[in-house]
Amino acid sequence: MDLAQYIKSISSAANTILEGMAVTFSHLFREPITVQYPDKTDRPVTEMLPPRYRGFLEVQMDICTGCKRCERACPIECIAIDLEKDPATKKQAMSRFDIDMGKCMYCGLCVEACKNESTGAIRHTREFEGAAPTLDHLTFRFIPEGLVPLYKAPKDLGEVPVGEYGPHAREARERAMRDNPAALEELRAIWRAESGKSGKSGKSGKEKSAGGAGGEEAGGAGGAGG
Repeated sequence: MDLAQYIKSISSAANTILEGMAVTFSHLFREPITVQYPDKTDRPVTEMLPPRYRGFLEVQMDICTGCKRCERACPIECIAIDLEKDPATKKQAMSRFDIDMGKCMYCGLCVEACKNESTGAIRHTREFEGAAPTLDHLTFRFIPEGLVPLYKAPKDLGEVPVGEYGPHAREARERAMRDNPAALEELRAIWRAESGKSGKSGKSGKEKSAGGAGGEEAGGAGGAGG
């Protein structure tokens, strides 16, 4: 390489670097476009979402008939509903209505089943803030304790008192953040105790079978020696 080519290559490299850095330096004098969420947004993000946005599921328990259509429609079984007889009224009531939002795929099949065939008690909201340290916090329990009576739907479903979307999901999430870790830790402790017992019984069974096998081998050896 002669001197002219060497100088040309150095000049080309310098120009390339300057062109790239010119774009970088130009951003030093521009207004920042990053918006600090949620402190400096022009309006709440929930108001800027598309009209048919599918956020967290919620259940309006006072209009839920306990028909379990949503539970049957869910393809991944993230909805769990339990019915019991209320000893006070001798009627069926709900003792559990849980939705595992960590497992939900937001398909909307449960919402369609409830809206088309029942009262529309379960629906997607515009709530989306689900950041949590563990998945335990994403199991929403819409019946924290006790029994909830079943709603008797009128013939005209247009008369069903459907309330505001969102507050039930927010309340369920707050309860999940507060109560779920302790409750699930108790269940884990029970599971560990039971699995420990079953492990010990399985181990003792294996030892007995091993002892029996050893006796048989000894007897076989004695017979062979005789």
